[in-house]
Amino acid sequence: MLWGGTSRDVIGGIVLARVRINVADLPGTLGRVASAIGSAGADIVKVNVLESEAGRAVDDVFVTVRDGAHLDRVADALRSIAGTTLLGTQYPAPPVAGHADLELLGQVLSNPERGLQTLVDGAPGALGADWAAIVVYDATGEFDGVITMSTHAPGPEAVTMRSALRLGAVRLTSPDTGEPYGGAALVPLGTQPVGLLLVRESGPDFHLSELYRLEQIGAIASHAVQATLLQAPPA
Repeated sequence: MLWGGTSRDVIGGIVLARVRINVADLPGTLGRVASAIGSAGADIVKVNVLESEAGRAVDDVFVTVRDGAHLDRVADALRSIAGTTLLGTQYPAPPVAGHADLELLGQVLSNPERGLQTLVDGAPGALGADWAAIVVYDATGEFDGVITMSTHAPGPEAVTMRSALRLGAVRLTSPDTGEPYGGAALVPLGTQPVGLLLVRESGPDFHLSELYRLEQIGAIASHAVQATLLQAPPA
């Protein structure tokens, strides 16, 4: 089953959640994970292997749950598996269609004049975040403001970047709680001093394998939006 829509979708009272775990990379491990999730009354939608080396694996397991309390029970069941470490959860999680990122790139490339807004609007659902923003830096390399933001994002004044414009996981603080968001990533867009900021309000940070994918997406998208970037002032 593949889910469409946005990361805030709830269908029939069922919500998609991401659970990131570190497990022994051995035969039967996935079966034990599936059994634990099933015993907690949840269903697995998809499993993404992010890393596998030295006898360990890092997996993103997407599950359907009823609410946050149900997700807590799933997390407890996974913690009970010997040798398994829970690295974080994301609730709700974005849809998991296998080619959502490629579909987003297709939309950006097909209409370059609106490519920047198409990118920021589609990035959360396609790239595993809750919201996104296009941020700009000045000639000295300092953060200079926000060009545009996606739905569900806070106001531009809430985005204060202290990180240089380079690919990587970054720390961003929630204006509501004063605490860091669960995860955020900054992706440069071509040769202009502009980047795509992706934010997970809760959940695991962006893994190296995700950052690598984001780098490729940013490089391709930048070719379609260069003209817009040259003209777009900060919001």
